[in-house]
Amino acid sequence: MKFPRTRRITNRGEFQKVRTEGKSIQGHFLVLGYLSDQERVTDHMKVGYITTKRIGNAVVRNAVRRRMRGILQRTGAEIREGYYLVVIARNQAANASSERLEKEWKWLLHKADLFLPKEKAEAAADDTKLNEGAKS
Repeated sequence: MKFPRTRRITNRGEFQKVRTEGKSIQGHFLVLGYLSDQERVTDHMKVGYITTKRIGNAVVRNAVRRRMRGILQRTGAEIREGYYLVVIARNQAANASSERLEKEWKWLLHKADLFLPKEKAEAAADDTKLNEGAKS
């Protein structure tokens, strides 16, 4: 599942809205902030990443973001639509393996009740594969 610009949180106002009006769940490596899009400005989820300089230099921060984008591509079809998600990487995320990050990501989504029921997630994954096949 690819994430075009329309599915990314890009401006400060959206980040602030999630922070002030939304809820958050903390893990060892990641913090997940989420907010339901009640006005239904968008029918899909929007995702933003925060990696601060405390994590490390630009190379380290970009590596963490790349791993998080990869995890989101693998699990994106299983997430409920209509939410703003902000993923904040903690210092320990720089040293964590992709498997550990993915395990925590899934735990955070489960705790926030953002996973789709299994049947709907499988149907969404099938639709994504069909759409990607049609574009090729």
